[in-house]
Amino acid sequence: MPTVHTFSRSDNEILQELLRVFSSGRGTAREQWSMQAELLVEPVGWDALWKLSKDFCKKFDVRFPCIAYVTVTSVDFEALSACVDVLSVQHETVSLPEMVEDVPLIELWPTVKQREKCINAATTAEFIDLLRFYYNDIWMPWDDQDDKVLLPNTIEDRMSLWSDLHNGSIPNCVARSITLLRSSAINAHDKLKELDSSLCEGDLTDEDDSLLPPNYISLCAEMNARLDGLMSKWTLYENPLIREQYLAKAKSRWQKNKSKKNVTALWQGGTIFEFDEISKFLKSRITNNQTLTVMVSAEEALALEPEEVVICSKNYEIPEMPLSQISICSFNGATLKASDMRSCLLMLSEECRLRQLTLHCALVNTVLLVRAGELRLHSCALADDTQTAQSNFAQGIVAMAGAKILIEDCTFENFYSGIVVHKGAQVELRNSHLRNCGVGIQMYSGSQVVLNATTISDCSEQCVRCELDSEAKRNEMEGLQIMPNCKIGSGMKEDILIVQQDASIL
Repeated sequence: MPTVHTFSRSDNEILQELLRVFSSGRGTAREQWSMQAELLVEPVGWDALWKLSKDFCKKFDVRFPCIAYVTVTSVDFEALSACVDVLSVQHETVSLPEMVEDVPLIELWPTVKQREKCINAATTAEFIDLLRFYYNDIWMPWDDQDDKVLLPNTIEDRMSLWSDLHNGSIPNCVARSITLLRSSAINAHDKLKELDSSLCEGDLTDEDDSLLPPNYISLCAEMNARLDGLMSKWTLYENPLIREQYLAKAKSRWQKNKSKKNVTALWQGGTIFEFDEISKFLKSRITNNQTLTVMVSAEEALALEPEEVVICSKNYEIPEMPLSQISICSFNGATLKASDMRSCLLMLSEECRLRQLTLHCALVNTVLLVRAGELRLHSCALADDTQTAQSNFAQGIVAMAGAKILIEDCTFENFYSGIVVHKGAQVELRNSHLRNCGVGIQMYSGSQVVLNATTISDCSEQCVRCELDSEAKRNEMEGLQIMPNCKIGSGMKEDILIVQQDASIL
C-alpha cells in the first residue's frame, strides 16, 4: 500500500488550528467544518487509503480492519464525505464495489504519491487530519444539534480537558470516568442513528405510527434522556473552573474509600438457608482488618471503591463504571450483565482480578476493556448467546497498550473477535478454550500473546489473526508464542493469518 501523509503537532498547535476553523462562531460544528473544507480540500482526483468502517465491513462481510486504495471522484463538502473509486484492496480475497458513495473524509488518508500531479494532497491531508482529531478525540454528539452554535471558547475548554487527560493532571480514577462518559454519549448517539436508519429503511411517513418498529418511541425517548443526562455531567468536566473544584472533591473521596479495606457482598435476598451458606463463605474469605458491607445496589457498592466484591446472587446487572484495583468473585457462580446499552460491560485498569463469573455480552459490544495494568481472569466464561453476536462485532476482551492479562481456565464463545490485543499489550492464556468465534485472537504488531494448553476451535475465519505494520518482517509475528500442548483449529497453516497493515492509520 502507498505511503500516506502523517502529521505531528503540539497541543497548542492543534488548538490554534481548531480556533481558526471555529473563528466565525456561527453555525453547528459540522457547518463550520464544511466551510473550511470547501477552502482546503481538493474537490476531485486525489488518491487515498481508506480505512473501512465497521458498518461498511459488516455490510459487505469483510473482516475489520481492512484498507483499500481509492481515488476520490467527488467531495460533498456539506456532508464531509466523498465518492470514491476502489483501485485495490488490502486482501486479495475481499471484493468491494468499484464505486462507493458517502465515505466520511475522516476515513481517508491522502497518499504522498499522487497519480495526478496538480493535486495538493498535503493541504487536503492536513485538513482531514485535524478533522479526524476533532471527531475522534474532542467531539461530543450535541455539537451537531441544529440549534447548537459551537463557540471558540468551547473548543478551548475541550482542548484544555483533553490535554489534562493526557498529561497526568487529572487523577486516573477521574480520567477513567471522563473517558467512559464520552464513550457513553457517543454510544447513545449511535443508537439513535441506528433507530433513525431503521425508520428510513422502512420508508415510513409521519402518519405511519402504527407501523413503527417495536419499542421505537420508547427507545428514542430513553436514548435522548440518556444524552441529556450525560451532557449535564459532561459540563462538570468541560468547564475548567467547575472541573478544578469537582476534581478536588472526587480525588478526596476516592482516597478516603481506598484507604479502607472494604469488602462488599452483593445479594438480592433469599432464604435463611441461603443467607447462612453465604455467611459461611464470606467468613472464610474475610480477614479481621477488612470491613464487610452487604448491599443490594451494585452501583452503590462499587461507588465505595471496595478492594473486593463478592456476587452472592445468580444474576447481577452491573452499572457503567470504570474499575481499578478490585477483585470480583462469586458465591457458587454468578452471571454479570450490563444494565443498559453501552460500549463495554467492564472497563478495568491497574490491578484487577475476576474469578468464577459468567460475563455476558448482552447490550454491549465488548465484555472487558482492559487499559494499562494487570488483570487475572480465572474460571470465567465470556459469551454472547445472541443471534447477531458476530455480525455486531461483539468482542470478548480488548487489551489496550500497557495491559498485562493472565487468563486461566476460561472459555470464550460466539464472538466476532474473542480477544483483541493491541500494540504494547500482553496476554497469556492457560488451559482455556475459544470457540465459535469469527476470529479467536486478533493481535497487532508490538503485542505479545502466549498460548499454553489452550484450544481455539470452530472459528469461521481464523483462529489467530496477526496484523503487522509496514516495519515488521513480512509473514513473521514475533509476539506470538504457541506451546506444543495447544490445539489451534485443525492444525492447518490457514488457521493463523498474517496480514500487512499500515500502522499510521490503524
